[in-house]
Amino acid sequence: MVNMIPINEVSELEYEQFFKDGQPGNQKPEEDWAHEYGYFIELEGEKIGFFVLYPVEGGAWLRRLLMKEQANPALIILVFDWISEHALKHGYQKLYTHVDDSSKRVLLEMNHFQESNAEPPVDAEISGDWFEKKLNSPDQVK
Repeated sequence: MVNMIPINEVSELEYEQFFKDGQPGNQKPEEDWAHEYGYFIELEGEKIGFFVLYPVEGGAWLRRLLMKEQANPALIILVFDWISEHALKHGYQKLYTHVDDSSKRVLLEMNHFQESNAEPPVDAEISGDWFEKKLNSPDQVK
């Protein structure tokens, strides 16, 4: 069973342990927005990932996604689906993200993100390309 656990519902020890055990690039987020909008992904009682769904006009920005090093690579595809479902449950109609590494573009495209030619959903100088995914509830799928 998969659970999305808000960061504020996790003990400080659990929080510290997750980032201690993670990949070297998975530094513990210190930003206020990460604490306000962050979630742990828990699969069968084990925290396997962390993400931030930052509200923006028209949807949510998948601002950060970190996975534990030992996470099964096949789970990454499922993680994007789980995050999309979570965003839809919270009333978001679009999910935005950006990449500055062309190797990650394929992963986004595999997960039904399309490169966005529209204005970025945030007013900030962020390098890279923006992608968006339209979220549909099951009864809206044709």
